[in-house]
Order: sequence, then C-alpha cells, then structure tokens
Amino acid sequence: MNRRFLHSAIVLSTLLWLASCSVYKYVPQGEYLLNSVEVTSADKSLANPGKYRNLSYQTPNSRWFGLFRLPLRFYSLTGRRSGEAPVIYDELLSEATSADIRRSLMNSGYLNANVSYTAKKGRHKSSVRYELDPGKMFVVDSVRLTVQDPAIDRIVRESWDQTLLVRGMNLDVEILNDERNRIVQLARRHGYYRFNRDYISFIADTIRGSEKVGISMIIAAESSDEDGTLHPHRQYTISSIDYILSDKNGNLPGSAVEFTADSCGGFRLFHPLSDRKPMLRSKIIDIHSFLREGMIYNSDSISKTYTSLSRLGILKYSNVSMDTVAGTVDLLKANVLLMRQPKHSFSFEVEGTNTAGDLGAAASLSLTDRNLFRGSEQLTIKVRGAYESISNLPGYSGDTYLEYGLEANLDFPEFLVPFMSRELQRRSQATSRLSAKINAQRRPEFQKTIFSTGWSYKWGDTWQKVHQFDVLDLNYLVVPWISDYFRSEYLDNITSARSILKYNYEDLLITKIGYTFYYSNAKVNSVAPFQYSVRVGLETSGNMLNLLARPLKFDENAAGQYKVFGVAFAQYAKHDFSFTANWRLDRMNNFVAHVEWGIAVPYGNSSSLPFEKRYFAGGANSVRGWSVRELGPGTYRGGDKTIDYIKQSGDIKLGASLEYRSKLFWKVNGAAFVDAGNIWTIRDYAEQPGGVFSFDTFYKQIAISYGLGVRFDFGFLVVRLDGGMKAYNPSGRTAYQKIPLIHPSMDRDFAFHLAVGYPF
Repeated sequence: MNRRFLHSAIVLSTLLWLASCSVYKYVPQGEYLLNSVEVTSADKSLANPGKYRNLSYQTPNSRWFGLFRLPLRFYSLTGRRSGEAPVIYDELLSEATSADIRRSLMNSGYLNANVSYTAKKGRHKSSVRYELDPGKMFVVDSVRLTVQDPAIDRIVRESWDQTLLVRGMNLDVEILNDERNRIVQLARRHGYYRFNRDYISFIADTIRGSEKVGISMIIAAESSDEDGTLHPHRQYTISSIDYILSDKNGNLPGSAVEFTADSCGGFRLFHPLSDRKPMLRSKIIDIHSFLREGMIYNSDSISKTYTSLSRLGILKYSNVSMDTVAGTVDLLKANVLLMRQPKHSFSFEVEGTNTAGDLGAAASLSLTDRNLFRGSEQLTIKVRGAYESISNLPGYSGDTYLEYGLEANLDFPEFLVPFMSRELQRRSQATSRLSAKINAQRRPEFQKTIFSTGWSYKWGDTWQKVHQFDVLDLNYLVVPWISDYFRSEYLDNITSARSILKYNYEDLLITKIGYTFYYSNAKVNSVAPFQYSVRVGLETSGNMLNLLARPLKFDENAAGQYKVFGVAFAQYAKHDFSFTANWRLDRMNNFVAHVEWGIAVPYGNSSSLPFEKRYFAGGANSVRGWSVRELGPGTYRGGDKTIDYIKQSGDIKLGASLEYRSKLFWKVNGAAFVDAGNIWTIRDYAEQPGGVFSFDTFYKQIAISYGLGVRFDFGFLVVRLDGGMKAYNPSGRTAYQKIPLIHPSMDRDFAFHLAVGYPF
C-alpha cells in the first residue's frame, strides 16, 4: 500500500509541477500566444480543406501526443534555456497565409476562390480560423496539341494514351506540371538530352459565363541561331564511356595520383597506378551499368545505372556526367566516377538482456571485406558470445546460460548461376548469398549445437519491391548432452511419439526451401501522408526427402520417422504475412498500425514443428505487456521455468498493434501503444493444455496490453524503451488476473523492454 501511495504521489507531484509552469510567461504584454489554426469550408464539395493548413506561415507550439504543450512549459520553467519558445500570433502572416491558400485553390481549378480569416482572441491566446469559399470548379472541355518538331510530335502522339490531359479533368496546375514532366522524361528517354520544361507551354481559353476551359499544349522546336530560327531538337548518341576509379584515399584524376587506362570491351577503365589491377573487374562494371557505346541517350539508363552501382558495397558513391564531344553537335561522352569505400571494416556490439528477471549480456565482433575477389563480393565474419544468469532451477549444478556463435556470409552482387547472360544479370539486379553458421548453447539442463549452411538469391527492380528465394537452407540440430535430472524428470516418462518435449531434444535435420516477397510504397526521403509495407513469406522442408524415403528404403526410428544418415528430418509448410501502415498526421505526430499472422503445419515425417520454426508471443516486438516467450499458447499458463520456453510456443500466430508516435524534443520521441495477439497449436498436445486453436474460442484468447515508450532516434540507430501493462490476460484464473485493466498490479502485469529499432 505504501509503495503504491508513493508511486502515485510522485506522478501527481510531477504533473502539478509541470502544470504550474505558465505557458504565457514569455508572451509579451498586448500580444497573443497562437493556440490553434483551423481551416474550414462552407462548400462541402471541397474535399479535405484541412490539408491547406500546411500552408500556414505560423504553426502552434508542438503538443506531445497531440495534447500536452510540454516543450513550451519547459521553456517557461528553465527561463528560455531549453524547450520551445512561444509562437506569437502575427496578423500579417495570417494575411500572407490567406493569399497563399487562395493561390493554391486557383491552381487547383477554383479560379474564383476567396479566402477570409478570423482571429478569436482571448486573454492571452488567439485562435485563427481560415474560411474557404472555393466557388465553381473550372473543368477542361477540350485538349489541343501543337508540336513544332516532327520527331517530337511522333514520339508524343505514340504515347498519347498515357497523357494526363483528358476532357472532364479539373483545371489543376499540378496536373499540367505533371504532364510537362512526363513529356520531358519521354523526350529524354528517346535521346533528346537537352530537352527541358521551357519548351512546353499551356494556353487556357475560358468561355465567359461558363466553367469550361479549352487547353492548348504547345511544344516548341529548339531555337539555336541568333536570328531565332527554329531547328528540330537534336537526338544525342553516347560515343564513348570512361569509368574512373578513385584510389584508396578517394583521389581522382586531376589530383597528385597518376592514373592509367585499360580498354575493357567497349569502354575505358581508369584506375590509379598504385593499383596493380583495377579495383573492380570489368565484368562487374559491365553488369551494373546500363550505358553502352553507340546507344541513343536514355535518361532511364542513367537512373538504372545509379541504382545498380549503389548496390556495390565497395563503392561509397557514384556520379554520371555527360560532356558534348568537341567538333560535333549530337555526340556525348559519358564519365562515370566511382568513389571507393575502405576495403575492410569491423564493428563491435554489446547488448543487455532481461528474460523474466534473469539478467544477461551478449557481445559480437564482425569483420567485413567489401571486395574479396575484385567484384564487390562482401565477406562478413561474425563472432558472438552471450551469458545469462538462470535462477530458480532446482536439481541442476549449473545456473548459467552460455552461447557461442560463429557466422560467415559471402554476398555476390549478381545472380550466381551458370550460363546466365550479362543482359539478364543486368536486368535482374540480384545478389547471391552463401552462408555458414555454427551456434552452441549450453544450459544447466542440456547442450545444443546447430550447424547451418544456405544458398539464397535476392532481387528486385527497386528497394521498394524485393524478392528472396532460399534455394536450400540446411540446419543440423545436435543435442549431445542432457542432464540426468532433466531426462528422468521430463523425458523418460513420455510415451507419446507426438510429444513436443521429446521431439525438441532429439537430433534433427531441417532442409528448408523458402520464398519471401516485400513491397513498400515509401520512397527515399518521402514525407507522404500515408505509407505502407507488405511482407509475405512461404517455406517448406523435407518434401523431397520424404518422396525418396520409401523407394530408397530409408531407415526409421522408434517413432516411425525416416532418417537420413541416422538423423530424422523435419517436414512442414509455413506461411507468414505482415502489413504495416503509417499515417503522417503532421510534422510531429504519426499513427502506425500493424497486422501479422503466421501458420506452420507439420506433416509427413513430423508430428510437431522444430522449436526453431515455432512462434512465440510477448516481448519487445509482440504483445508488450508480457516478457519474451511468456504469452500463450491459448490459455496455457506456464509454471515450470525449466521447460516453459519450449511449451510457450505454437504453430499459429495472430498479432495487431496500434501506435501513436510523437516527436518530443532533440532526438527523443515518445509513443503510446495498444497490442493484441496470441499463439496457438494446431494439435492438442498434452504438455500445452488450453493451447489448441479453435474457431469457436480463439477470439476469446487474444491477449491485450497497452503502454508508453521512449525512443532515442540517432538516425543510424534507434534505441527503444517500452513499458507495457496487461489489459486482458486469457490465462488468468481469477477476474482480477483475467482483466488486469480494472485492477492493475505493477509486479504482476508490467513488462519492461529495451530494444534496438522500431517494433514494426
């Protein structure tokens, strides 16, 4: 009781302390604090008038979570040393805002628009309201095209089905500008290097007394003579290509370093004399460049070259420039500068863990070679070690968890398959990965070692759309030692061959084949009001081995499972899906929604899933009112710390989260969230009572939690602190345990999470 009283007193005192800091302390006499800005329209046909609020020259002081002006209160409290200064209402800026909103409405087709504003002033504050009267929308009734250059005329008319100018469209300046940009890009894709927006103009003819408009788009010929004589636009050809590689210090030709050139099948490659061979092999440059000698200039080829070269890890950045060839009028020379990164790098990471009160630490050291075979092949070797104290495990001599790992990944910036042409390599934008890993775990109850090796491909035309195909991922799980106490207490008395406990403490071979698709509509440095991403995954294991088992007469173990080289193999199919949507409310606040599900089905040679492929709930990226692996399956309630990490796993996962993110100050952001979800088993296992999925009851077993979080966003790194409270606990035995929202307990219902990166 005293502890609860003390906690409440601290919270109440802090709130009273902040509330006592007047937000008007530094508002000059006779002036007003800008309290709010509102934009409305009496004409309901105007969609979303609130979007014009972004044109306001003044924005009220920021509010945490859209409610509390704490940065302004800190400013008042600290005497202008920190926080946010008050925004003082300025009527001249309101007049300028009205003019800008009216101009924007006119550009959108409301040529007779009017905007007025009123400032409602109180004792110390003022609220501004802009009232929009858009009037009638002007609509395009006819479209006329005039092109003075026959070649450009042919190109434009061949793609006229893609035009943005159509009868019935609003007279929107933004649409006209988009059409102008479309024509410019179209011309540049056909070799017209010097073609620009200045050659395109519009004339709008309005009819008096009508809102109908006739649009004429005029594309002028190129004027190059002093007397203004019109000439056709010139179509340019790339006559030569030079690739210039920097030295290890970033020096390029023109500096003190001497360079030499190699002829590499259609282009010249300049590299420092200090390099016995060029930093990059000509084949790799050829695969990652869309430029060819003798080709018609194409702006798309430039963009694709930038994108493809950016995938080479050895390059810091690249730059493509064009120079006209002296003595000619239609030839270009391409210069591609390639700035290298350091060939080697290493990183060291340290992390802390807290698993149900057991503290631990982990450290890893990574060494990277970015150019192993002069083809930007990236070799990464990582060594990892982890330690965790384990408490309350009776019957064991040890009380620690130790983990050691060694991992190596070799990435090739191409589709590494035989007989694939360079053109197909170029279009695929693929990478290939060879990986190998060994991980050894030592607990008081047992020891486990996992050997893994895999081969995979990843490709996509942009980073927004990515495909990954795991050709083969082999995992060999070995359990070399189990303590006598654990074996006699948990394993020896199990007679069911379908026991998940017995299955997960036996040697096992997993031969996974998988495919993952990722798509996001977000663009680089985008501040679009709505962004989303989708991830879909499919994987399977053991099918080919199971087909061969009977004709090749594989051996069987006591549970009736086929074995390969004396080891049973897993057979299952798995599907995962996740969707994340982000609404940008304003410059300070975002609302994020996340939905995910997964299902994995063991069959054939397996009666249950391997532990490594099962789902778990709770933790920093799940339902945050529970610690990691402490929720589910279903209504199951763990009580044995020795084996709960096995028992609290499942074959089906459902999850959803809502999160309100708000920028607080400096690099500190805040979040308020609600999470829901759980896991279930497909089959009714005796060790997991209440864990099986049923369409009649699963919705009653969805756990709910809520909480607050603080995030330190340093750009390259996000450190996240989240505190979650249980709201609905499906495994609760009493009313208070089942619905902690009505009677919360910090000891029973609170979970704290320290993590890197956002949860979704």
